[in-house]
Amino acid sequence: MMRASILLSTLAMALVAQATSLTGPRALVLLDTLDDTDVYTDLWNDLEGRHYNLTINDVSSPVSLTKYDRRLYDHLIFLAPKMKEYPKGMNAKAVVGFMAEGGNVILAGSSELANPLRELSREFDVEFDNRYTSVLDHFNYDKELGQAKHDAIVVNPSSHMSKIDAIVPQDKLPGPILFRGIGHAVNPKNSLLTPVLWAPQEAYSWESVNLDESADQDPLIAGKDISLVSVMQARNNARIAFLGSTEMLSDAFFGAPAKKHGDKETVNGNRKFIEELTKWTFQEKSALDVVAVQHHKVGEEEAPAHYRIKDNMTYTISLAEYREGEWHPFSADDVQLELIMLDPYVRKTLEQLELDDQSTVGTFTTTLQLPDQYGVFKFMVNYKRPGLTYIESVTTVGIHPFRHDQYPRFISQAKPYYTSAASMGVGLLIFSFVYLWGGLDSSVKTTKKA
Repeated sequence: MMRASILLSTLAMALVAQATSLTGPRALVLLDTLDDTDVYTDLWNDLEGRHYNLTINDVSSPVSLTKYDRRLYDHLIFLAPKMKEYPKGMNAKAVVGFMAEGGNVILAGSSELANPLRELSREFDVEFDNRYTSVLDHFNYDKELGQAKHDAIVVNPSSHMSKIDAIVPQDKLPGPILFRGIGHAVNPKNSLLTPVLWAPQEAYSWESVNLDESADQDPLIAGKDISLVSVMQARNNARIAFLGSTEMLSDAFFGAPAKKHGDKETVNGNRKFIEELTKWTFQEKSALDVVAVQHHKVGEEEAPAHYRIKDNMTYTISLAEYREGEWHPFSADDVQLELIMLDPYVRKTLEQLELDDQSTVGTFTTTLQLPDQYGVFKFMVNYKRPGLTYIESVTTVGIHPFRHDQYPRFISQAKPYYTSAASMGVGLLIFSFVYLWGGLDSSVKTTKKA
């Protein structure tokens, strides 16, 4: 039965995998003006090479994200930092609703970031610095692009990028990242947010239009507190990426060599970085799916109608990971099963079965004894790791107590109670015998009073 469900699920996943993205190929791009289209030619070519259908609009054209309660697009790309108001038919609520329905978003800003996109970012606990501020670094600036203001900085991925390979793997980047734009801060209490790229320790955020004037206050954010690129995965697995620079997606930054002041010229990693970031945001990779779940008593194969307390049972779950347009077996050593009734009664790490050449899923299993507590329980696998889509598999089962004829007749631990009960019975018999047959002697005479 489990094999049949795995085959059906694999067939369904193969049909979905014809599209590069799990959520679909339709992408809407919003620009400040259509004249900016030629600025991102390499980006368009990369996306179209991955089978995306791009619709490019400027902010003056009306836009509708849904029709008849259905999404018209699967992905939304904001490359319009100067946008002073949303296009007709769109607002912040519509964008949040777009994500609530499973759409993915890329939001790129600049030092001229206007209020609409700032307010949208605040919906996700991301706060961009004040308008007309830029990230400056007088030690790590690019010799050509940042010579004048030191606002084009060179970021080393090995020390200033997240180590989460599920989002952007460091070993795939050919060189450092070039960045020129605005910094932002993320709410550290929001566990759904993940900083991907942050500024060097010497960097600070300041008004790039007033560099010749003396500073009269400290910068709002500085050093590694300046997030350059951050991502968020919502609870429904929709994804959004926040970039402080539209230029890092442009042809100029894709093709420019990285020439950090005082260092040799190297190839920059912008194009590969944006490729991996868009793959993650558009769910081309790091997407997990539950293929099959099975549970049964030890020695049996079918799931029972209910379990009994202290039963030994086996739980098995099969997971697959989507990447490079195909489904692959998922591997991990930290997948856990929880047996919950209000609170977890049992939490146990699942063991992954050995993969063979024909495996299309990763199978995790464990054997455990059910608790000595009856009621309605949930078998739950709640797997949430940064960069991966969330897995929450819940199976509800009933656990019954022993029936009256399933208890042992005599319990060895109760021998003191059995002995006391028997001694009480024997004592009662002795007392009754003495009282009834061992009374006063009949030969005793009574005297009458005069």
